[in-house]
Amino acid sequence: MTPIKLVVAHNLATLRKQSGLTQSELAQRFNYTDKAVSKWEHAETMPDLETLDRLAEFYGIALADLLTEGGVQEITPKSRHDRMMSSWTKWTIAILSVTVVWLIAVLLFYVFDLVAIEDRGPFQSWIIFLWAIPVSCIILLVFNAIWGKSLWRTILIITLVWTLLLCVYLQLGHVVPDGRGYNFWAIFFIGIPTTVAAVLWGFLSLRAERSRVNRR
Repeated sequence: MTPIKLVVAHNLATLRKQSGLTQSELAQRFNYTDKAVSKWEHAETMPDLETLDRLAEFYGIALADLLTEGGVQEITPKSRHDRMMSSWTKWTIAILSVTVVWLIAVLLFYVFDLVAIEDRGPFQSWIIFLWAIPVSCIILLVFNAIWGKSLWRTILIITLVWTLLLCVYLQLGHVVPDGRGYNFWAIFFIGIPTTVAAVLWGFLSLRAERSRVNRR
């Protein structure tokens, strides 16, 4: 079995040449020196997992192709273009889904303003936009679970937790009479262990990804 360093070196050199880039040009795009790129392609060193992932994304291929012997030999300009278009399609679907959430938030904002009843006091319509943030995070987490990376998943989980806690806190402050709802500020303590758990989970996921790479 060919060592992983030699496989990656061959694939990186092949992809760079197919793209018409020099080692210096590729190095500038990724903030490395041309000597570093040369060492990659001569199997003297190997990029870290994050850089490998960025390189795969740059060339429009899957990370698995970059790490597989012969994984890039069958890649033609058309197939690379198709992969890049597929990536753009995924981003487009995710962005459109989040856009729908915010369009609904805008509609609800105006609806609540139109049907506001004076007897119940002023309704804080702007809270609707705040609730749109955790809802957007949930949608992005669903797409991330299918297509995304563990790093973004961790960031989305942390954002979801803290914005959700903020929404609940402000909603309680508005609903509970005499502003007593704002006394429930202790709910923010829930976010501390949740954030720690999300970071640790992200770290373990990254280690698992590195382990899979090293076993190849």
